[in-house]
Amino acid sequence: MVTAVDLDAREAHFRELEPLTYDYLVFGLGAEVNFFGVDGAPEHAFPLYTLADAVRLKEHVLQNWEAADRNPDRIDDGALNIVVVGGGPTGIETAGALAELYHGVFTKDYPDVEPEQARITLVEAGPELFPMFKPDIREYTEEALAKRSVEVLTGEVVESITPLRVRLKSGTELKAHTLVWGAGLQGNQLVQSLGLGLEKGNRIGVDAELRIPSHPEVYAVGDVAAITDQKTDQVLPQLGSVAMQSGEHAGETIARKVSGKETKPFKYRDKGTMATIGRGAAVVQMLGGRTMKGKTASVAWGTVHLALLPTNEDRAKAVVDWAGAGLTHQRGARITVET
Repeated sequence: MVTAVDLDAREAHFRELEPLTYDYLVFGLGAEVNFFGVDGAPEHAFPLYTLADAVRLKEHVLQNWEAADRNPDRIDDGALNIVVVGGGPTGIETAGALAELYHGVFTKDYPDVEPEQARITLVEAGPELFPMFKPDIREYTEEALAKRSVEVLTGEVVESITPLRVRLKSGTELKAHTLVWGAGLQGNQLVQSLGLGLEKGNRIGVDAELRIPSHPEVYAVGDVAAITDQKTDQVLPQLGSVAMQSGEHAGETIARKVSGKETKPFKYRDKGTMATIGRGAAVVQMLGGRTMKGKTASVAWGTVHLALLPTNEDRAKAVVDWAGAGLTHQRGARITVET
């Protein structure tokens, strides 16, 4: 594990190995959750960016429902209520998935608990959801969430979090024993120790070839890099497509330098953006501005998802899971986790 990097000495330090010198270095460390200084968030919020995060949230939600099923008085105290923070893809997809779980699987597993007793609230600091999408997509998203009984609060900022309550800066207090955090990321802690002047979100500023200007032998890619799109002059979002393309470009650039060949600036190829809100409800905005909504977008989302899975075995499992979900209306997938 890398514990430190000395940029001036060109050395990478490790926990159990001797330091290694380098000719070229690529920072692809990814990002970590950014709680923006919200009181109680690091201790009580549930981020949702890794498989471990998802398993932890699942166990917490199930424990709350089991407890409420045994003691209905807990329902009035907000034991089943969930607040999801962030009106981007992570927050919206999470709110939609939880709503389907509450109004689908849990109605059979906990027949004595009325779904209407459980409240799911999506909180977004900005004036609207999905700001990166066109107005028709945003309107459809709000309608799809409302159909699934998800309450949306825009223009609201979370001030503090406790195990049982969520307080907004407007003074509103929400009863909720679960808060899911999907409001943003920041650069890995190692990056913060480099002594560089970092960009917003503790991301490393890079030039057109993805190099750190003060150390041109060092490259930064993916979530940890603040990469400016040459077409729009805007910093690219922390998306998987950006990480994959920037990583490939850095590798190719170093190979060309070693071979004495001319290098090229990084050009991001925007292939569009998509998100799923629930069964038969997805949104797609393609390059050029064309949009899709509903079942057609769900099919497109599924097709792209299958194409990005690494093996045919994974694709076959996904198809079987989706077919089963379509027939039984049970949401689930077989996954392998470390125990």
